[in-house]
Amino acid sequence: MSSRPDTGPAAPARSAVRTEPPGPSRALPILGMALALVGLAVAAYLTVEHYTSPTLLACPENTVINCRKVTSSPQSVILGIPVVWLGIAYFTAMFAANTPAAWRSRNRLLRSGRLLLSVAGIGTALYLVYAELFEINAICLYCTAVHVLSAALFILIAFGTATTSRPVLATGGS
Repeated sequence: MSSRPDTGPAAPARSAVRTEPPGPSRALPILGMALALVGLAVAAYLTVEHYTSPTLLACPENTVINCRKVTSSPQSVILGIPVVWLGIAYFTAMFAANTPAAWRSRNRLLRSGRLLLSVAGIGTALYLVYAELFEINAICLYCTAVHVLSAALFILIAFGTATTSRPVLATGGS
């Protein structure tokens, strides 16, 4: 008799391809929620600044870094909506989409929606970085923090979705 119990004839056959995707690691939802909360805090601060005195911004004003110039520019409004409100909505939705229950869910709509939302977030961030660099000619440090958080969420969600998705099985022969 062999000392290894799984090598005998009664050992269960192992499949080369998993039929169930692995669940998310505990760190994935926690990190996603943390990034979303920090983003929500920065977006909330920018929202308060948008509607009150611009002297609230603890941001240096020089030729390159000028938060007031960026947050009061025409590019700070998209389709009539202040970008700060889009940030609040984005990070609130990202917090909900990154809860442990949401990551454990096999609901395709939820998983696709989370990924599409992260793509929209990074797309918006890239547009706003372009606007800061080439149209406004100034950089807002708080806005940069939001852009970095959006990029981090995109990377986290793309990686998390790829590692927890069902593998594609090849059909037919070659």
